[in-house]
Amino acid sequence: MEQTKEMLNDILVKIFNQIMFSEEATLQEKTNGKITIRNIHILEAIAGAEQENKTNITSIAKALNITTGTLTVALNKLEKQGYIVRKQSVHDKRVFYITLSKEGKRINKIHTDYHKEMVNFIVKNLSTKEEANLVDLLSKVKYYFTK
Repeated sequence: MEQTKEMLNDILVKIFNQIMFSEEATLQEKTNGKITIRNIHILEAIAGAEQENKTNITSIAKALNITTGTLTVALNKLEKQGYIVRKQSVHDKRVFYITLSKEGKRINKIHTDYHKEMVNFIVKNLSTKEEANLVDLLSKVKYYFTK
């Protein structure tokens, strides 16, 4: 039993590290190294916020589980690089809404496509039952990290 736990730990650590390495390497290549993986994930969160119509800084920071101050620093860089557009609320001058620029949408699509390719590769040789089992097991793993 202990050996199984050690193997599971080894697999989880290696999967996590390999996903992070592969994702970063692929995205750095496809974006010519112009944006960090951390900032790509911020763009991803902004895209998600746009779909939910919650594009204020507080909502985006909450989705990323970071402070608004940390997010603001990153947004300043992303705005200078032309990846986002910041608009001040007409009703409350303290509130800013963040949207992706055309270039930000392009970068986010590259990131989204990477994830689709990864998932398609993982499930391509699985049966429907195996896919369901994988989702169930990974949902249980995810629960540990969200509790």
